[in-house]
Amino acid sequence: MGRPIRALITILLSFAVVVVFATSAAAGGSNHKVDVCHWANHKYVEINVAEQALPAHLGHGDVMPDEYGDCPSS
Repeated sequence: MGRPIRALITILLSFAVVVVFATSAAAGGSNHKVDVCHWANHKYVEINVAEQALPAHLGHGDVMPDEYGDCPSS
């Protein structure tokens, strides 16, 4: 393969990678994070998770912080 063809292939592959990442980021929805009280080591610990992960956390026993932003005390 000649140099011009290699350069063209490199440019096209780089462009394809950028397009794939841009498309997946746009399709991924919001990148908002939420606080959740995660049950760990027999106590609640506040963690910050992606909004999309919230249903899974609530489904396995984690809870939302109270109206003051505090987690339950066990």
